[in-house]
Amino acid sequence: MDETLAKDFVAVWQSELTAMAADRELRECWAATLALWAQAAGAAAALMPHEPPPGSSRPAQPARPAPAAAASGPGLDEVERLSRRVAELEQRLAQLLDRRDAG
Repeated sequence: MDETLAKDFVAVWQSELTAMAADRELRECWAATLALWAQAAGAAAALMPHEPPPGSSRPAQPARPAPAAAASGPGLDEVERLSRRVAELEQRLAQLLDRRDAG
């Protein structure tokens, strides 16, 4: 793949991910979706048998812990930190490519 095309591709994805992370409505939607998935997983786990059926020789399974609470959304500080880190990595990649082309 052409290096310029690869750099443009990384730049587009960086800007898209940064914009998505900064979008409050999108973060809230993902948080609600993940909370719903966690709730569904907890309900499914609760339906699984924990005790052996009568007449079975299998030992009873230990009780499962309560499902974890939904994760909190990332703060704007975290988004900015990740954005800076991506910019640093892009700069390092550009330096490595320059060294490769020079050598």
